[in-house]
Amino acid sequence: MSAQFGLDWVYGVSPLVTFRMMTRLEHLTEKARQLGYEDFHVLELRERAGAFRQVSERQASDIMPARRFFGGKSMMTESLIWQQSAWNGAREGEYTVELAAAPQVTIVGQLGLEPAGTVGTRFWIAVQLETHGRLGRKGGPEVAASLSARLEEEHQFRLQWLERQVPYGM
Repeated sequence: MSAQFGLDWVYGVSPLVTFRMMTRLEHLTEKARQLGYEDFHVLELRERAGAFRQVSERQASDIMPARRFFGGKSMMTESLIWQQSAWNGAREGEYTVELAAAPQVTIVGQLGLEPAGTVGTRFWIAVQLETHGRLGRKGGPEVAASLSARLEEEHQFRLQWLERQVPYGM
């Protein structure tokens, strides 16, 4: 089973400020706390060889119906690998989610930050989800809908975060 979706948001700060916000440890840990992510850990948050790697791990109970399909909790590892920024602050990257208890689920995507207007940023993500085996046709759309809803919740958190920040003081 294959599913795909794309999401697109605009923030009222530059791509540089948006990128710094999204890759800041304080932002990631507060997001995890506010959105109720269990067993959340940042595994990697650094730039190496021209790419910025952001890797985190947490329970996947909100993404996949783990108890129903696997009889227990599952951990997920989420990776965002950002390429170097362009002269205008634009960046593109790769998005990957690995579900420990579900090797038959493949979640990959592309993401990007682009200038929008004079000081804004457009953040977009396009996700492709493939399911095989036990998850099959029933689980694929459910996992895609859960992941899409979770990404939308993260967007709402970013809006709240930006409202609390001093302009350009990040």
